[in-house]
Amino acid sequence: MKVLNRAVALLSAVASGTAGLDEAATAAGLPRSTAHRLLAALRHHGFVDVDGDHGFVVGPRVHQLGAVFDGGVLVRVAPDITELLCGTTCLSAQLYRRRGMCFECLAAANPFSGLRDVVTSGATFPLGDDASSHVLAAWDERPPQEGLEEGTLRRVRRQGWALTHSESVSVLSVPIRVPSGRVAAALSLSGPGRVREQAADLRAELRKAADLVEAELHSALERKPTGEG
Repeated sequence: MKVLNRAVALLSAVASGTAGLDEAATAAGLPRSTAHRLLAALRHHGFVDVDGDHGFVVGPRVHQLGAVFDGGVLVRVAPDITELLCGTTCLSAQLYRRRGMCFECLAAANPFSGLRDVVTSGATFPLGDDASSHVLAAWDERPPQEGLEEGTLRRVRRQGWALTHSESVSVLSVPIRVPSGRVAAALSLSGPGRVREQAADLRAELRKAADLVEAELHSALERKPTGEG
């Protein structure tokens, strides 16, 4: 049990942004040699990884386990939240989650008339140079997909949203976070030029809808059995 508690303390330190070995050992209250040994074991199992620029980061195994839980909640709420957004904005609305170097549409809603960006639920796309990809990649510890510039991702992290344009469609996207701060999904609006022209008002609508999803994720996490007792 002591080893497990120490490993959890180290993983929590890394997740909070403590990147170096010495800092992680201090945060967890462990000798440096003990922290080094446990971090090596956590890395072997994929719970911790090493980034050349940032030191220790949360590993892919943590994201995979979290996604199993997040995904169930997101699949349940996605249809209602996209329908709500579509109804209030008269634009196409989508909720996406990342799957490796691709992203999947969990639900989409489109207006009955007018120009619309038709995306179907279940569709999968490679991460690219669009707002939804930017949001899903900006806060991810994994290296950016080729074509995603770090300068663009820094700007998205700074402002908290992304907006991109092509000849046919504009896309506006905001992150959906779990209580730990990890980005679990992207909520997006897409449509004609007025997406760009009305971006400030539409961001407010997106943020309100994203807050509803985050509240559901928080509530579900509170109800989740802990396995204690």
